[in-house]
Formats: sequence, C-alpha cells, structure tokens
Amino acid sequence: MASRPRTSSPRSPSPRSGPVPSDRDQYNQQYRFRVKIDGLDGVTDFRQVDGLNVQLEVVELYEGGENSRHHKLVGGTRYSNLVFRRGTTDSLDVFNWIKETIGGKVTRRNGSIEALSQAGDPVCRWDFKNAWPCRYEGPDFSAGEDDLAIEAIELAHDGFEMKK
Repeated sequence: MASRPRTSSPRSPSPRSGPVPSDRDQYNQQYRFRVKIDGLDGVTDFRQVDGLNVQLEVVELYEGGENSRHHKLVGGTRYSNLVFRRGTTDSLDVFNWIKETIGGKVTRRNGSIEALSQAGDPVCRWDFKNAWPCRYEGPDFSAGEDDLAIEAIELAHDGFEMKK
C-alpha cells in the first residue's frame, strides 16, 4: 500500500511566543532620522550618519607560571567618532564651529540622532555628549557630475546612550 506524501501546514505561533513578526513596519528605516546638535538649531539636514559604535577593550592576563591559561578582563571603553554628511548650504554654522576649534576655542556640544517612524515621530534616539569637531571634509566638485556637493563633519565625543 502506497503511503501518502506528508503535507505540512504552516505553524501557528504558540501562545507563549506571540505573533511571528512579518511586517517591516516594526523596524526603523535607515533613511528616517533627524539630527539635533545644541546651539546649531538650523543644522538638521544631514543625509548620512556613521560611527554609532562602542567597543570594550579586552585585556588578556596570564597567571604567573601558568602560561597555557589566561583570563580575559574588561578594559577601557572606546567610542568611534561620529561622521555627519549633508549637502552644502549657505549656512556657515558648522564651519564656524570648526574655525573656532582650530582657533583654540573648543565648544563642546551635546546632541542626538533620532530614528523616526513613518509618521515622523521619534521611535528611539542616541544622545551623544561633549562633542567637538575634529575633522571637516569639503565637497568634491566635478563638471561631469550632477550630484549634490556633500560636506562631512566628524565629531569626537565622550560617549552616547540609546534611549526610547
């Protein structure tokens, strides 16, 4: 007697696990964000942000006389610099901040990067503190291109926190 092929029905989620996420709406879209920097009220039009990274150093400790084993301990914490890119505008706020820093007047500013919902409401944010400009990159120009002239500002900072 021939056996019937086994068919599988879609598994329904168990009551303990809840519904299976299948909708992209629950995730933040990378193009929906807003930047705020204290004292630079008109500067929110960045098109790219990089550097939301934190890394803990690993310190390897070898025991005296026992070279085959070692312990890994938590060392210092390192935050990557934040890099903000935007189209150049007629606003000199960012460049003037850099000029002041070059001139020896270091103004540290707090700020935030907010992920936004489809409606434009903040979903979560990363608050960075005591940031100051450590690098500016002006736009590249080419007569054969019709792209935006993009400038970049890199900020050193004392860390960030993620908040809801």
